[in-house]
Amino acid sequence: MKKTGFILSSLLLGLILQPGYSNTELANIQNQIKQTEQQNKKLEEQLKTSNKYVEKTKKQLVKAADKVSSLEEQRSELSKRILELDKKRDKITAELLQGHDGISDSTAGILFIASHPNFDSKNMHDYILTSVLLTSAADKFDNQIMDATNKIKELDKIRSARIIEKEKLDRSAKKYSSEKDNLDKLLKTRSIQNENLKNQQITLQNKLKNLSVRAKNISELSAGVGSSEMSSDRRFSKRKLNVPVHGKLVVKYGEKTALGLKSDGWRIRTQGNALVKAPADGVIKFADSFRGFGKVIIMSHKNGYNTVMANMGSVDALIGQEVLAGEPIGRMNENRPEMYLEVRRGDKSVDPSQLFNEP
Repeated sequence: MKKTGFILSSLLLGLILQPGYSNTELANIQNQIKQTEQQNKKLEEQLKTSNKYVEKTKKQLVKAADKVSSLEEQRSELSKRILELDKKRDKITAELLQGHDGISDSTAGILFIASHPNFDSKNMHDYILTSVLLTSAADKFDNQIMDATNKIKELDKIRSARIIEKEKLDRSAKKYSSEKDNLDKLLKTRSIQNENLKNQQITLQNKLKNLSVRAKNISELSAGVGSSEMSSDRRFSKRKLNVPVHGKLVVKYGEKTALGLKSDGWRIRTQGNALVKAPADGVIKFADSFRGFGKVIIMSHKNGYNTVMANMGSVDALIGQEVLAGEPIGRMNENRPEMYLEVRRGDKSVDPSQLFNEP
């Protein structure tokens, strides 16, 4: 802005020194310069306001993504608990049906003995045998009735617990729908704010497509997109961070994969369509499909670190976009929800356990 004012002032001075300009013409020129300076000042203020709005949107997205991700995990746990309760209910119901047959047999035995008594004192052997049989059948009957009573009580508890869990799930559905709508609105806002970035990245996108065709593996792709400047400071962050997606760690760094190869990262099994968030502040360097890895996002972070997130179902980020830690950047695949997370520094892979909390 100061430079623009200096150029305009110099131009005015040059015009004043040139002969042939009337006072009216000079006044018009001065007025035009003043208007230009005012317009530039207004544009500068609009830019500042726009940048503040973008930063505000990012922070809102981080909070919204955290809420949606937590609710998705909560709903997943509730669904699992309901499924477990259903399995217990079905098992006890089957046992009660089986016990019903046993009780029927015992009842039939008692009724038979009762209808054919033989208490003739002349035949003591038959008398004792009848008494023993009757006592045994009665004891068995009592045990079966007690077992059935306990199972019915347990079944009632399971049904009550299931009703409670189902109510929780229904309540969370309304909240989840509301939070997801809010997240979607913020994502649309961010998309509008990134229109200029979309126009600027067409050439870069074409270059990256050529790179993804030539690159043989993830490490070559990560090296090709570049990273931040390496430094003596090897820290990724002040503390360990959360992984980009909720799930279960199924393959650790250095373990053998199904193909018998050593894994250079983590494999995290997630829920289908799970929300993926930026693991740390950084810049999107790659956001596209790559060979057999589905949708891939590569982010550049400070001190030369890159994070690679593969096997995603959809991407909601643009190349060159600066994102905050926790900002939503996509979702997992619906049918094969298993993220491959790799961390690289320079040309070497880094054990994610050094940087992230184990999921």
